[in-house]
Amino acid sequence: MPGERSLSDVLRNSLNNSDLPFRDFVELALYHPEFGYYARPESPVGREGDFITSPLLSPVFSFALGRLIDEFMSRSGDAVWQVVDIGCGDGALIRALAQGAGGRGSGIGERPCAFFGVDRNLGRAQPQPDVTYATSLGDIPPAEARLIISNELFDALPFARLVQRGEELHELWVTERDGALDWTEHEADARYDEYFAERGIELDDGQFADVSLEWPALYGDLCRFVQRGLIVTFDYGLPQTKLFRGRMRRFGTAAAYSRHRVSRDLLVNPGEQDLTAHINFDDLRLTGERQGFASRFFDIQAKFLLALGAAEHELLKPVGEVTVDNAEDGMALLEARDDARRLILPDGIGADIRVLVQERGMGREEWGFQTKLF
Repeated sequence: MPGERSLSDVLRNSLNNSDLPFRDFVELALYHPEFGYYARPESPVGREGDFITSPLLSPVFSFALGRLIDEFMSRSGDAVWQVVDIGCGDGALIRALAQGAGGRGSGIGERPCAFFGVDRNLGRAQPQPDVTYATSLGDIPPAEARLIISNELFDALPFARLVQRGEELHELWVTERDGALDWTEHEADARYDEYFAERGIELDDGQFADVSLEWPALYGDLCRFVQRGLIVTFDYGLPQTKLFRGRMRRFGTAAAYSRHRVSRDLLVNPGEQDLTAHINFDDLRLTGERQGFASRFFDIQAKFLLALGAAEHELLKPVGEVTVDNAEDGMALLEARDDARRLILPDGIGADIRVLVQERGMGREEWGFQTKLF
């Protein structure tokens, strides 16, 4: 609208007409094309940003996924195949995977393959000759086999915040009081009542829950995109029996992140902090299974990366096999080794992120990542 110079102006204009469902507030705060959190020119991801992701934490992540690409390629035969990073951000992961694939000398340069990064905002995507970027799956050419990877995509979708009040489900909206953003409650949209009823989920009185109806919708799009191949999802989330457990999750999972600090103040500084909630992995799993996908893996990230051979990376070699030239290099190596261990130890990010792998049309043999480690 005319005269809007900031996200605060956008919200003020919206709230002049009526209160705003929190789900719509999140959409504006994160994805407004000019003032949204992800529209900013600087990346929010990294040590100097608001949060760190596995691909940027350590090269061990892309090293392990490179092993998966090799296995996927070997099972694809002479098919035209693709690796697609959906929600690629600046493209760091897909670039690393493309570079690693060529560097391993696996014959990829002679094979009918391609690497794609897909994101609704490609303003920060860095070019690389062997990576093609697109803003939607519809822009990607046909292929006979596809390996789809998403890393923290679903927990970045807009979500509603709900609370059970006696027999009624209420939806949290955003209003303005005395010039400040505040909460208000409305009767929940019927779609959320249906969401819980269809899944047999009962919330306790006073229990909060965070839900995105886009979780199964987006995953359904990915399933239709992959006629033959794998879908690999890394994200913060749980099965619904744990995600909506009253005693443990009484206040839901919604959180805001800024400068590597977590907060429950979701309304402060809109557009300047990340807003996220844990996903219901059962929404993804069941959506895939209904479309003919077999669930091949669901567990913590640490187990998945180790099963792929992450421990063989040079950063995880026994300390006695490591040599350095000077103290400065030694300190840098120690830090890099600590970061690598964070990916594979069963605590921290290695345990907080879960991995779902679903497969269709690739044969019945077990994959390398299905190796039992624990």
